[in-house]
Amino acid sequence: SVLAVCFSGDSELIASGAKDGKIKVWRVKTGQCVRRFERAHTLGVTSICFSKDGSQVLSGSFDQTAKLHGLKSRKTLKEFRGHTSFVTMATFSVDGTLVLTASSDGTIRVWDAKTSDCRRFFRPPQ
Repeated sequence: SVLAVCFSGDSELIASGAKDGKIKVWRVKTGQCVRRFERAHTLGVTSICFSKDGSQVLSGSFDQTAKLHGLKSRKTLKEFRGHTSFVTMATFSVDGTLVLTASSDGTIRVWDAKTSDCRRFFRPPQ
């Protein structure tokens, strides 16, 4: 079953993330599946979004990671690892240089999108 969906910036594509860890990208006008990431995550996809230019998809998962996937290369480009529980949300900064993740471990992390290094770590007060 589908757990997460999003539109591309131009609203021509939809990305979907499923309970089995797979990601699919669909063309809105035709309903055709144009990309598949069969092993995007080992557990369900909890969050998904396109990069600003629409060339990449960022996903979060029950497997405690966020990953960046290239639509042209059809490969996982980066992995953001450090949360100790599942990732509830993953998104890009406006300029696309940073990745922001939230987790059920109670933390927020800011990552460098190019190097996948964790730049900031927050534990908001309960």
